[in-house]
Amino acid sequence: MSREHWSDDAKCKGKPSSIFFPPFSHSDNRWLMAREICAGCEVREQCLSLVMRLEHTDDKWGMFGGLTPEERRELRRQKV
Repeated sequence: MSREHWSDDAKCKGKPSSIFFPPFSHSDNRWLMAREICAGCEVREQCLSLVMRLEHTDDKWGMFGGLTPEERRELRRQKV
């Protein structure tokens, strides 16, 4: 099967955005459902790679490639 874009195969496609952009909370539990979906996604690496290239415009919210905004910031610091 040929897809137009890798995101066509994303497990998050068609899921409510509130799963990946949960209301602010100090609890890590707000990310549990998104982590489960991302963990089983075959295009997770492409998703993370895309958002990591957008450092200056990276959304400060939301789960991308299985990582929270805080985790992406830490990953960027480690790469410097």
